[in-house]
Amino acid sequence: MKKSLICVLLMILSSSLFGQTTKQLPIYAGLFKIESKKNPLGAENELLGLKRTFDIQGVPYKIILNPDELSNYATVFTAGALMGSDVDPRLLNLLYSYVEEGGVLVSAGQIGKRFYPLFGVSAYFPSRKRYRMHFTGSDSALKYIDRPEESTISLGNGEQHFYDEVIWSHGYQIEGKSKSLAVFEDKTTAFSRLQYGRGKSYLLGVTYTDTILIPQLGQDYEAQRQFVNSIEPSADVIMLILKSIYQSHTKPYIYISSIPYAKPTALILSHDVDAQTSFVDSLKYVDLEEKYGVTSTFFETTKTFIDSMDIDYYNLEKNKTAIRQVKNRGWDIGSHTVSHSRLFAELLKGSPQESIISYRPKINKTIFGEVIISKALLDRDIPNQNTISFRAGDLAFPFGLIGVLETAGYLYDSTFSANDVLTAFPYFAFKDRRIGSEVSNIIEIPVTLDDALEFLTEETLDQAVKTWIDIVEANMGNGAITVLLVHPSDTRDSNYKLIAQEKIMKHVLKLNGWLGNLTEFGEFIRLRSQIKLSILQDRNGDLIIKSNTKKNHPMVGFMIGNLPTKHTSIEVHNSTGTDLHYRTIGESGELKMVFLDQ
Repeated sequence: MKKSLICVLLMILSSSLFGQTTKQLPIYAGLFKIESKKNPLGAENELLGLKRTFDIQGVPYKIILNPDELSNYATVFTAGALMGSDVDPRLLNLLYSYVEEGGVLVSAGQIGKRFYPLFGVSAYFPSRKRYRMHFTGSDSALKYIDRPEESTISLGNGEQHFYDEVIWSHGYQIEGKSKSLAVFEDKTTAFSRLQYGRGKSYLLGVTYTDTILIPQLGQDYEAQRQFVNSIEPSADVIMLILKSIYQSHTKPYIYISSIPYAKPTALILSHDVDAQTSFVDSLKYVDLEEKYGVTSTFFETTKTFIDSMDIDYYNLEKNKTAIRQVKNRGWDIGSHTVSHSRLFAELLKGSPQESIISYRPKINKTIFGEVIISKALLDRDIPNQNTISFRAGDLAFPFGLIGVLETAGYLYDSTFSANDVLTAFPYFAFKDRRIGSEVSNIIEIPVTLDDALEFLTEETLDQAVKTWIDIVEANMGNGAITVLLVHPSDTRDSNYKLIAQEKIMKHVLKLNGWLGNLTEFGEFIRLRSQIKLSILQDRNGDLIIKSNTKKNHPMVGFMIGNLPTKHTSIEVHNSTGTDLHYRTIGESGELKMVFLDQ
């Protein structure tokens, strides 16, 4: 007994001498799946939508397995419909008590009548014929919504009316002190907030499956209002609302920046090389980018046959020489298929055993053939080349593409347009374009700006650059990136494309943004996805941030806000308890913390 007491005293003394007693702070968003006997996959998909949202936004979260632990979280986000048949009386009481005692509860989709008082609802009106969601009023949840494209988001039928029925929307009639924060076209409430006891409840009239997962599959009922060269933040708005609720009610909050070095924004530079003159003219873009100390990705078309569209320009030795020069100067090389076929989206998968000798693209094009052979040719002809980034011609996206890319050894894809997937943020793609598909190792980095289709000409140069800059600044406000695609064609006797690219590069640098190539950015996102953070507070009120990794990369920074005091001291430790050195940059009430080289 005496020996045990001495051990306890030594532990207490050790704790006070080395770092003092600490307590875990509730920085995590709590994700709570509502189990459903009638629709178990529905709740699982909703949980996946929530997890992807917080992963993309860099917000730390934990899955709540025991409802008795609800009170450990400042914010709780439910996954799955809150229906009476799925919720036993004890859980019902726990959810009510959680909010009444000061918690913030966020639910999406349909709720049953037993939950009406918790959200201030008096009636429910489901529909698949609502196409827009309009945000109104003021609330901390809406702090990222500051543009017309964000104030009204699209649920389907963007440019034209293709479908009479789109995603399910859940309109509500609210009562009492419940406040409407968004409405559908029929004026039913689409998003609401209720002060309930000491806490708050938010109710969103769309699901995460429909607004996050389905768009990332490119299956969003043509919701995009334009294809490129505009912002289409319909999915981003939903994600940013959840992030904002987390930020507003978590003290302190923390999230990992979605931009390298925690800069305000990023412009990813890329070029599609798919014309006879583009290969040699690529070197002009290398010269331009070298002047600013940055690199881009050149997606090379490896056309080795003659058809009605063009000659076999990859076989021209001057073109291969140009590609090697681009590589030797330190630039990134990606694949742009073999054929640049306009029918790429309609091709069959073909065989993963395809080889340079066996593939006959003039006779029978396949997805595997276009993906594998293009990589094989580039890896064969360019010293030290390992092609891991891909973009299809005309941004054509066949249904089996991601699974094929993964099989072929790629890591990054930039085929979807940001508008087509309703998000400017990168994300881990699904192997198949269907709900329930396995998540791939491929990171999708959507295209935002494109010089093609007469958008950028000598006559439109000033207006095109103005539009591009506006889009960059809009994405910057959301912590999102912008991917620029400039074709090196039409540069032999004119330089308007080079002028346009330099203007937008200068503007991004003026904003203190990051410029770089697509593969480098993709590697940053992969590193970022592996870092998990927790926060401890010592008895003096100072904070200790712990990382799950042994070494944090200097490109990966994080933001921390709602600090206990302006003078709060912060230490950052790695997984072994060693100090990680960083520098801080104060900005708008947040601290940016950027790691130094270890």
